Amino acid sequence: MSVVAVSGFPGDTVTVPFDLVNTFAVGGFRIRVSYDFSNFAPISMSRTSRSQQFELFGENFGDTGYAEYFATSWDHENAILPGSGAIAEFELAIRGQAEPGYYDIRFEDSDSMSHENALTNTIGDSLVIPVLVDGQVEVRSMNGIGGRDELPEAFVLGQNYPNPFNGETRMSFSLAEPGFVELSVFDVSGRVVATPFRGWAPAGETIVSWNAAVGVGSSVASGLYFYRLVDSANNAVTKKMTLLK
Repeated sequence: MSVVAVSGFPGDTVTVPFDLVNTFAVGGFRIRVSYDFSNFAPISMSRTSRSQQFELFGENFGDTGYAEYFATSWDHENAILPGSGAIAEFELAIRGQAEPGYYDIRFEDSDSMSHENALTNTIGDSLVIPVLVDGQVEVRSMNGIGGRDELPEAFVLGQNYPNPFNGETRMSFSLAEPGFVELSVFDVSGRVVATPFRGWAPAGETIVSWNAAVGVGSSVASGLYFYRLVDSANNAVTKKMTLLK
């Protein structure tokens, strides 16, 4: 199992795939990785098309700087068939103050006795420790060759105002050309708490208001939140904001 290297700029959201080459049918897996919490904020971990059929799955970011994900099925017919490709993905926000460089994403058990990076067969009676290959996230420079200034100014997400805020805040984004975009708000566990905008947006600036008293089921609590803009080409930019009540 290997971490696929990815890159992005400060303020971006990146998705790190976990690839698996397996010669037997996999009935479940567990992943535990370390990452640099000072430069990255976890958003979510999720299944892919290879593991989408698993009924039981979950994530945990409770131990700062570590992320855990598991997925399995009670039905052996829903196994991951022999082959290759991503079985899970880790979505991270690159913090705005992150310095350019390479940052490790490492498979790491909590102790020498645990097997928190493992696979099971379809019956669940055999634990397999795969070959584990760590990877990196490259934080690219905002200036110079290969920097942000070489990208078209087609996709800009502004900082919300006011921030911190109590109740209502405004978020702005700019497009060089009209297009379909989605603006979503996530809590630190990766749960979507609101989608302030989803639809066709004109070229230029669009300002969206979000009232934190209207969340999923009820008003959202005080704390750190992330808001992410995604376009139809799956380009994404993420920023953070703080709600105080």
